[in-house]
Amino acid sequence: MFTIDAELKEFVESGVACLIGSGDSQGRPHIAQGWGPRVHDNGATIDVFIDVARAARTLDNLRENPGVAMTLAHPVSYRSVQLKGAFRSTAEPAGNDLDWVRRHRDEFLVSTTLVGDPPDTIRNLWMDDVVRISFDVEHAFNQTPGPEAGKPL
Repeated sequence: MFTIDAELKEFVESGVACLIGSGDSQGRPHIAQGWGPRVHDNGATIDVFIDVARAARTLDNLRENPGVAMTLAHPVSYRSVQLKGAFRSTAEPAGNDLDWVRRHRDEFLVSTTLVGDPPDTIRNLWMDDVVRISFDVEHAFNQTPGPEAGKPL
């Protein structure tokens, strides 16, 4: 089990681009845009949200094959990290989840606007209804372009 420290937690929960990778029982890959990644207090479990309208294939894959790969990349600095682990559960948003997703989307919008992406184009990436996915992080890798890419954190 990998434990996310305070510095990595700050990065994970910032305005990063977030992709959730899954694979079916035959190993065929699929990705979905993730929103609002949030590290649990234990430092080893993450919640992330995906749009309900786009969630069916990801959720089917995770039920067949619990492997999850979440890639996070900051649009301005290009810092990138991949977290790999095992799917735990899925649930409807509860409590402050929707506020958390909105905060992430707002920060992502600021980051992408800084690199020249039109705000309306970025807003078109998300939908109102989301579902929460939780997974345990087992491995973490530096994916920032350069000589350290691919190395374990």
